Order: sequence, then C-alpha cells, then structure tokens
Amino acid sequence: MDRLEKRVAEKMGFDRIEPVTGQTYSRKTDITVLNALAQVAVSAHKMCNDIRILSGFGELSEPFEAEQVGSTAMPYKRNPIRCERATGLARFVISLASSPMMTAAEQWLERTLDDSANRRLVLPEAFLAVDGILKILTNVAGA
Repeated sequence: MDRLEKRVAEKMGFDRIEPVTGQTYSRKTDITVLNALAQVAVSAHKMCNDIRILSGFGELSEPFEAEQVGSTAMPYKRNPIRCERATGLARFVISLASSPMMTAAEQWLERTLDDSANRRLVLPEAFLAVDGILKILTNVAGA
C-alpha cells in the first residue's frame, strides 16, 4: 500500500503523504494551514492600513472607478473602500487562526470527531476570505 500511496501522491504533485490511521489525523496540520492563511491576512492588513493612512494624507490612493461614488454624504470623497474591505476580511481570517489550536488541544487521544463541524466552517471560510483579500489586493495594485 505504501508504494501505491507514494505513486498516487507523486502523480498528483504532492511531495509527501500525511500518515493516516483512521478517520482522524493530527489537528496540528490544521494549525499549520490556518497560520499560513493568517500570515497572508496579517501582511494584507498591514499593507492596506498603510494605504489607508497615506490616502488620508493625499500621498497615495487606490483606484477610483469611473462609475464609483464616494460617501453618500460627500460624493467627492474618495474613501479607500477596497482596502477597508480587505482589512475587514483580514481581521476575520486572523481571528480564525486560534480555532484549530483549541481543537488540537481538546482532542481526546485523537479519537473524537467533535471537531468536524468547526473544521468544516473554519477551513473553507479562511480560504475563501484569503481568496477575496488577494483579489482585492490585485485590484488595488493595478495588476
């Protein structure tokens, strides 16, 4: 079975196989994944906050679309709405990073599945939010 697993992993482009003995795997794997996503979010948050500050001083601004309007009260105002949206998503991803740590700490001999509802929410939401952040940053950077 080892040879088959290694061949399948190689064909699919994976450089290693996660050892699995049943329905559970080490929840520390989820920590690694969420921390990587949270690090992307932290960097995006910092970048967008800097743009927001510089925008306030008139030193830098994000793109302003032809059909875009400013504030409803002040249509001439050019709020950095994309960066504001990205920082909101980034804070959400950063807050999710603690969830897999709590799950890993709580696992009883790696035999319980009480974490599955949490994992089904946290992992996809973090990936979707980071995808949204990266799309916003691509737009802001003009790429």
